[in-house]
Amino acid sequence: MTKKSVFAPRSAWTPLRITRDGREFLRVSTDELSTYDPATGELVATIDTSSLADVDMAVSRAREAVTRSPWRNDGALRARVLFRWAERMRTNAEDLAELLTREQGKTLAQARSEVQSSISMIEFNAGQARAIYGRAIALKDGVHGVVLREPMGVVAAITPWNYPLNLTIRAVAPGLAAGNAVIVKPASATPAIVIRALEFLAADGDLPSGILSVVVGSGATVGDHLVGHAGVDMIAFTGDSATGINVMKRAAGGLKKVSLELGGKSPNIVFADANLDKALAGAENAIFSAAGQICTAGSRLLVEDSIHDEFVNRLAARATAMRVGDGLDPQTQMGPLISAAHKRTVWGYIEIAKADGILIAGGEDLVKAPYDRGHFVAPTIVTGLPSSSCLLTEEVFGPVLAVQSFSSEEEAVTLANGTEFGLACGLWTSNLDRAWRMGRAIEAGTIWINTYHHFYGETEVGGFKRSGVGRQQGIEGLLEFTETKHLNFDSNTNLW
Repeated sequence: MTKKSVFAPRSAWTPLRITRDGREFLRVSTDELSTYDPATGELVATIDTSSLADVDMAVSRAREAVTRSPWRNDGALRARVLFRWAERMRTNAEDLAELLTREQGKTLAQARSEVQSSISMIEFNAGQARAIYGRAIALKDGVHGVVLREPMGVVAAITPWNYPLNLTIRAVAPGLAAGNAVIVKPASATPAIVIRALEFLAADGDLPSGILSVVVGSGATVGDHLVGHAGVDMIAFTGDSATGINVMKRAAGGLKKVSLELGGKSPNIVFADANLDKALAGAENAIFSAAGQICTAGSRLLVEDSIHDEFVNRLAARATAMRVGDGLDPQTQMGPLISAAHKRTVWGYIEIAKADGILIAGGEDLVKAPYDRGHFVAPTIVTGLPSSSCLLTEEVFGPVLAVQSFSSEEEAVTLANGTEFGLACGLWTSNLDRAWRMGRAIEAGTIWINTYHHFYGETEVGGFKRSGVGRQQGIEGLLEFTETKHLNFDSNTNLW
């Protein structure tokens, strides 16, 4: 049985009421949307939503801002604004972490980490805002080419609920650093934390009016209108692959640029020569962090035959001992799923696991006190699945780990590449030559070697195959938000 968390007494919480009053950047005017703590069902925030006219106004203001303001041409201005945003975030980091936990459910430790990584992301892009260089080429006598990077114009950032702060800032910070106006549509499950963080940016007196806007509402209405809007030049979307494909199709009507980070079914490969204690901690983190609600989750564990039973049994013991509960309880190691609807989806996969494989940890529907007010499932590990099982190929987006064994590098590569996804991979070995071979052979945008789920603003992330288009973070992530322009100067007297 999963060890139950003691639900520690909570501090009093006054639900937030978020309207446009005093928030010029927030383009809302219509029906209310409420968010609830997924651990307790407690009301977290009530937010006004956006009409299609609000979306149109946000786009109109953004177009005017990128045309008339100095923003696109003043990297020093952009850097100052972004650095000050990071400082305001740092000053309010603890309040942001608490709101993030209450609205999304992850543990407070994980929320604090998300806030700090978001601040780091802002600072990295602030530093790059003054250094978006092009190049000059002497093409022949009297002829020179100057290749520039210019902002796209108006960027729509449509962001998910699982890492709502980090994945919003991952689009907003480089989008602004590159000189664009950005319109954010946060996920309907977690808008309050996004709006709160962006308030610290909007408060800067040097940020031109219209450069930042937020619209709130469903993806089917507000999001779809934004994606199809003629005044939007680029869509930055993070979410599941099916929705991302629809976004790409919708954007194609206007030939808009898209940057998509989508789903994953990431393998985590453990060789017998690995540091097994570290690999155990890494495997646990890979699948149970944020209750498995992360696109890079190491949801397929591939273990070399000779250590399979020992490693998996040790991991099962760790999973069984995990404290599941309220993210605000400092003893909690894994929080709830985001909603009752999402829990039903994950539970459907657990039922398949019970039917098709052998459960060695979890599989419990946590519905009795103290779990009865939230959306909890136990950390679950399943072995013995047939190769055709959907648990080996489909993204569960929950704390469900499917285990396979392998006997050679070649078999490990075949298993690792055996899905339509290619977002991330973990590789545990002390053999550097093997790490290079495997790293080159595996089809994934990020390969962690002897670690997992360590992200850095300086390094790119993104997917192969159905896991996405383009890259986020790092220099490439910043350049995603630019167009390339060639200025050709000819000082010769004659044309030919």
